Amino acid sequence: MTREEQLQRELDRLREDYQQLERHFDSMSEGYQESLLLYDRLEETNRSLDIARQKAEESSKMKSEFIRQISHEIRTPLNILSGFTQVLTTTGMELDDETKADVCRQILENTDRITGLVNKMLELSDANSQTVIERNDQVLAVQIAAEAADVCGIATAPHLNFDIHVSPEAETAKLTTNQASAVRALSLVLDNARKFTKPAEAHTRYDIPDDKKRATLRLEVKEMSLQFIVEDNGIGIPATEADRIFDEFVQLDSYYDGTGIGLTVARSLARRLGGDILLDTSYAPGACFVMTLPLECS
Repeated sequence: MTREEQLQRELDRLREDYQQLERHFDSMSEGYQESLLLYDRLEETNRSLDIARQKAEESSKMKSEFIRQISHEIRTPLNILSGFTQVLTTTGMELDDETKADVCRQILENTDRITGLVNKMLELSDANSQTVIERNDQVLAVQIAAEAADVCGIATAPHLNFDIHVSPEAETAKLTTNQASAVRALSLVLDNARKFTKPAEAHTRYDIPDDKKRATLRLEVKEMSLQFIVEDNGIGIPATEADRIFDEFVQLDSYYDGTGIGLTVARSLARRLGGDILLDTSYAPGACFVMTLPLECS
């Protein structure tokens, strides 16, 4: 074998080794890229787990606060009922007619308060249901509005001026819905406006301004839907809390009475009736909730 042939053979071997080494580098590069992808996925999974952990911890805290609040909400009327029972059953205790009437009124009010709390808790257990509520009632939208305002007591709240405005199109608008559920959902939204236009528990009576707060219920027809628009000039809700406010047990201000489940139940009912409830984040000052139900003419 000549010297030139030996050099050519060595050159071919080196070229083959180089190609093999190149293939190894390509394989290593692919493996490195796959490792980077796996690492990114792992980082994303860790972030998701961390967010889930934070939400779980927050949920646990909210549930604990809910239990504490419910205990307070139930204990107060129970103590009142217990006190009145002792008065009424005390031997030799004589009460004038006015005092008896006041005692009876407070017994009824606190009994209704306990019943309302129990009903809310029962409704909450059904709030995550996806079952569509049967809609067999033909009812005027104005009738739903009037009943809801009456049920929640917003029209007679002493700290509040309340008005209902009905557009000409909505005056005769009729819905095919479930009347009881529609009234319940709207009454919970109205009750929210009544509650958060009132001074919080932390405020004394001297903090109450001379001028009353304001709340309005507007009825409007929009794209084959009936909108129940509840506006108030109360404490308001930050735009960043627009979705969270509907979560179970959420209370943005712990100094206000409540359980943090009213809006959760209200939106669940509205959605199961084919509608929805949203917070209008462009509204100020105060809060504006829009409850929409499908409009069908008989």
